[in-house]
Amino acid sequence: MFHIFIVGLCAVLVSCIAFYDRKKKIIVKSGSNRVNGNSSSKITCHAEEQAIKYCNKYDKKNKYDIYIWRYSKTGNIKSTSCCKSCTKLANKFNFTNRIYTFDNDNITNAIIDNPKVSLGNMIRNL
Repeated sequence: MFHIFIVGLCAVLVSCIAFYDRKKKIIVKSGSNRVNGNSSSKITCHAEEQAIKYCNKYDKKNKYDIYIWRYSKTGNIKSTSCCKSCTKLANKFNFTNRIYTFDNDNITNAIIDNPKVSLGNMIRNL
């Protein structure tokens, strides 16, 4: 189980990611979602999108698992699920069984059956 606590970023970070190598049992890389600039058509780049791009580029043997989570305001890890566009992207690149989240000290799949549209996509489509 991961015990990660970042005090200064709890109110700012929306979701975090970690790339875990199953064979070596190490965290290869970690990151978070980011805001795009004015010239982009999307408001944010989700952590799952960045993770899938990273794995397509560097993980040719499909040995990395992707773990996503959110922090609560108190700094505890909360579970999260992929939004509708990230679920489509995961299905397109066959990542449905490689994206996980933490749910009450259990590791569960982050891809759900009926995902919500992200807030950024709702605002963009108004």
